[in-house]
Amino acid sequence: MEDREVLNDAVKPYNKEVDKTSQLRDMFNTISQDYDFFNNLMSWGLAHRWRRKAMAWLQPYEHNHLLDIATGTADMIVLAEKLLQPQTMIGVDIAEDMLKIGRKKLEEHHLSTKAVLETGDCAALPYDNERFDLVTISFGLRNLEKLSQSLHEIHRVLKPGGHFLIIEVNEPQQGLLAVLYRLYVRIYVLFAAQLLSKDKDAYKYLTQSMHVFPQGKALIDILKAMDFKLLKTTSFTFGVCSAYLLEKVD
Repeated sequence: MEDREVLNDAVKPYNKEVDKTSQLRDMFNTISQDYDFFNNLMSWGLAHRWRRKAMAWLQPYEHNHLLDIATGTADMIVLAEKLLQPQTMIGVDIAEDMLKIGRKKLEEHHLSTKAVLETGDCAALPYDNERFDLVTISFGLRNLEKLSQSLHEIHRVLKPGGHFLIIEVNEPQQGLLAVLYRLYVRIYVLFAAQLLSKDKDAYKYLTQSMHVFPQGKALIDILKAMDFKLLKTTSFTFGVCSAYLLEKVD
């Protein structure tokens, strides 16, 4: 496993001089009430479909214990119950206000006794080695400041042969779609954020972070260096979102 720390701090929400993780904690706490709405806005309303298609890859496997990183408002936990029925599920996130909304969702879906949401940083997970069969993260990998340390922690808590599912939005890089998508983000998404959100800088960060975060082969190379084996990858909706299914390699 590669020891070199890969930092993911080229874009920060507010202040270049303050660490990204603490800024993101404040940011997501601030926008927690708006997050689900704007997540759907930024994904053209397709976020739930992308999650479902990627999660369906896992149905042939048995996953008794699930950890969802950057769980936010717990959409992946709810979906995992529908498609995989794990025995236990834990969601972890740095923003407690996001988790409060997630806990309400768990109550609505009668999952409060089966799933738990905890405040924590992926770079220092408080779980035993080889505890989970499956780790998932949707639309949160680009927010992990200490990227390689976080990937090391995910590898540590996974059982041998365990799976790691990543779903992440992309900014198209070439052609007419790239131009149209940037116009959509700059005009529609950011305009809506200015009108409806109390923190317009948060959505500026969320769109800018797509531009700088590695995707495709660049991301796969980072994951392989951290002892993950790629099993499957695909892009959704003309490359606006990508999913990666990996396996822990000892």
